[in-house]
Amino acid sequence: MNIKTNKGQYVRVARWSIVLAAAITACNMVSAADPSDTSGWGKVYSIVVPYSNDNDLNALTRLIDHPYVDQKARTVSAEVGAEELAKLQALGLTVRINEAETARIGEFIAERTKPSSAGQVGSQKISDGGSHSLCYRTVGQVYTSFDELAAKYPKLVKVQTLGKTWLGTKYKKPGTDTADNSASSFGNLLAKYLPLSVIQLFNLSLFPQEPYPIKVIVAGNFEKQDAQAEKPPNMVWTGGIHAREYAPQEVGIKYIEWMLANYETDANARMMLDTNRYHFAVHNPDGRSIAEQQVSASQRKNTDYEVAACSTNASRGGVDLNRNYPFGWRTGGPGASDNKCAEDYRGTAPVSEPETQAVLDYVRGTWNQAACKWEGGALPDGRPKNANYCNAQNRDNGGAGEFDWKTGADENYGGGIFIDLHSNARAILWSWGVTRSENDGSIQTPNNLGLATIAQRLAYHNKYSAQQVLGYDTEGTTKDAIYGYLGAPSYTVEMGRSFYETCDNFNKEVYPENFNGFHYLSRILYRPYQLPQGPDTVDVKIAADAIAVGAQAAVTATVDDNRYLYSKPGQSDIPAPPVPVIKNIKTAMAYIDKLPWEAGAVGIPLTLAASEHASAEFPEATKTASGMLDTTGLVAGRHMVYVQGTNADGKPGSVSAAFLNVKAADTTTPPTGGDTSTPPPGGAIAMPFGKRGGGGSLGWGDFALVLLGLAGIAGARRKRG
Repeated sequence: MNIKTNKGQYVRVARWSIVLAAAITACNMVSAADPSDTSGWGKVYSIVVPYSNDNDLNALTRLIDHPYVDQKARTVSAEVGAEELAKLQALGLTVRINEAETARIGEFIAERTKPSSAGQVGSQKISDGGSHSLCYRTVGQVYTSFDELAAKYPKLVKVQTLGKTWLGTKYKKPGTDTADNSASSFGNLLAKYLPLSVIQLFNLSLFPQEPYPIKVIVAGNFEKQDAQAEKPPNMVWTGGIHAREYAPQEVGIKYIEWMLANYETDANARMMLDTNRYHFAVHNPDGRSIAEQQVSASQRKNTDYEVAACSTNASRGGVDLNRNYPFGWRTGGPGASDNKCAEDYRGTAPVSEPETQAVLDYVRGTWNQAACKWEGGALPDGRPKNANYCNAQNRDNGGAGEFDWKTGADENYGGGIFIDLHSNARAILWSWGVTRSENDGSIQTPNNLGLATIAQRLAYHNKYSAQQVLGYDTEGTTKDAIYGYLGAPSYTVEMGRSFYETCDNFNKEVYPENFNGFHYLSRILYRPYQLPQGPDTVDVKIAADAIAVGAQAAVTATVDDNRYLYSKPGQSDIPAPPVPVIKNIKTAMAYIDKLPWEAGAVGIPLTLAASEHASAEFPEATKTASGMLDTTGLVAGRHMVYVQGTNADGKPGSVSAAFLNVKAADTTTPPTGGDTSTPPPGGAIAMPFGKRGGGGSLGWGDFALVLLGLAGIAGARRKRG
């Protein structure tokens, strides 16, 4: 396939034939970059740069957006445009182009920009593992999914419009201004601010008539949660803040779809929606709309072409929304740029962009000066403010006006977690992202241990690197603002291996990894700074499908305090996160119909035994918990069983759930001559046997049922996260 550029040149897009890892090891698939080759305008290059020391690595990570650092191979991998490629070559380092992956990205982009038979870009189908790029919903399709979910699950889903994008503030409906229609459509607005050389790269008819607003989908059992005295903990995600990153937006909506689809059949999904509230916002719909059909699919920033126009390259205008947040904006370091053409251009002022304002207002709420706190946001304010910092900006009233870098949230914070979803460094980053002299020259927060522990637990489940920073300062980011104002645990999760992840890799790796991570976070959301200090409980099982009232039900679970993944930082000048301390399992408790922290919850002690999942190094840190649950007094129907373990420090951990189905006892009189013997003590399963053998003995089918039931009790296996 050939793609025409604005210089009249054609870029040949070859068919992808080999995965990135294989390409790196095959010398004939990786070539040195030729700086004299100008045919790559608009092209995205997959590159690999070897480094030999910290100085080289520091220089690389400050020039490359979202690099992946392989400390063992001592290489940095990234996806860059022609301008970034030239800058890297100017450093004098060897820059190798991964030809196969570069060609694969070219095909991804070419497929992405094809209109479907319905006249839309892309496809809403996610199951097509053979397609390279059509598994990611467009902004319009994501919003359609929001509305469909709200219609299908009206008691569990709400959709809210947070505000307009920058283009949305400029839009005028057709006929509003008869003398000028330059603002009457998305395409007309682009034509108003961008030169023809850029406009000709788009099919304007495929843009929406009106710029999409910023929307959020909220999921939870609203009726149940609103009736409770304590507000529910919240999981708040933002996705697509950098437009060219495709996987994050899809991961966020898919996890919500999974919880809703499995609410009636999966006990953990039910516990999550009953207990927690989930918010997923599309942060940069204008930028994403452009990236969906841009020749290079390289749009990162928003579309503020008025304030952030780039005279040298009109397509590089706009503001990096993840450098436009107020806490730590323009701290004076290298964490963002004043160059309007730079990919990390911070904007003219903190919160200069309507997208930033809309999301910040939603998460943070409004400032109550009398109470000295933020109120009404998706996440509550848990960071105590003293008189010196009692103002909306959390700045020093009596000093130099600096931010409060040293006040942490209470460890009992129960508001939830904030995550900004990105591609593609396979990393978990947390605050602070910038080094400040006011913080004693450190990037560590007062909640550093708690933030690191959450990240290391999360890393166990998604197999990413929990490293706090990627090797370079970032200022004015979402996570630093949310933590800085509210004290909520706040993260950037860099998922996957490419901005342009193949559908096959997305379905087999990226989504399952992050599903596991979100599953864990959902189970510690009640007290996110505390519960990760205790063990992770998984694979709760009830041995029988149904139990008669008054009988006993066998329950098993795995309780594991060894579920950490520790990572060292890539550079020697970055402080290492605290090393996790693995503890032995002390106790495990089961609870029926009430979570451990709910009023009236009664813990049922479980017996601990050796687990086949335990490591040889820490055998006592992983245990199988088992016991019998007395169903006397329970009404017939489905009940919830929750299991939570405690480690040797007395720290309780995550909670996992299973359904307990109880049926009414059989009170009918057996026929004359039938078996009237009393069932054995300990909980006979109240379900009819199959055909009896002669003399009232059990037949082979009956023995098979019994053996299967015993195997279910004794040999229940663990499912990850």
